[in-house]
Amino acid sequence: MRYGTILVAVVVLLMAADARAQVWGVGGGMGSNLGYHASTVAEGEGNAMSSVTRSRGQYQLDQSQARINRAQARTLEIQNRVDLAKSYFEARSINKKARFGDYSEKRKANLARYGQEGLPTRLTSSELDPVTGQITWPIALEAPTFAPYTKPIDEAFVERAKTKARFSYDTYQQVTKECKNLDTKLRSQSNTINAQDWTQAKSFVDRLRREIRDAAS
Repeated sequence: MRYGTILVAVVVLLMAADARAQVWGVGGGMGSNLGYHASTVAEGEGNAMSSVTRSRGQYQLDQSQARINRAQARTLEIQNRVDLAKSYFEARSINKKARFGDYSEKRKANLARYGQEGLPTRLTSSELDPVTGQITWPIALEAPTFAPYTKPIDEAFVERAKTKARFSYDTYQQVTKECKNLDTKLRSQSNTINAQDWTQAKSFVDRLRREIRDAAS
């Protein structure tokens, strides 16, 4: 802005001086008339002001273009940095996959494996006959006190073996309820049943619960 002000002042002084000199040369005979010159001081000053206006406009235009150029350069610089960052992280990802494989797939596999590890195993073929559906209960669960719970479960698995079909919703709900009641009753008998027999019966009930879920799927 300071440069523009100085430029304007210089142009005004030069144009004004030129106007006065041309008027003096025409009226006083001093100097030679080399082309068109302002005929009056007012006309010379008017021409000077026009030149000043044009100079100021050109200066403002130049400044505006310079700002646009700087903004474009800044935008380009930012985009270059973004592209560089993307390239860097993409290269890291490719290198990591090359070294360790696809992490997401490994994570899914590990989660599935850990989930299965937490589940009890299913009943063996000697505990649940896959052909007849007959259940061979542990000795502790053959006691009459557990019969109200084991009998409905027996009947459900025998019927499933005959029809070769999965449990219906109602059957699944009923058998799940009886298995839960069986587990509750077994827990209440922990002080009256031999520790080894009780542990064996508890493991059987846990595995039976999984067998019921699989029978409904």
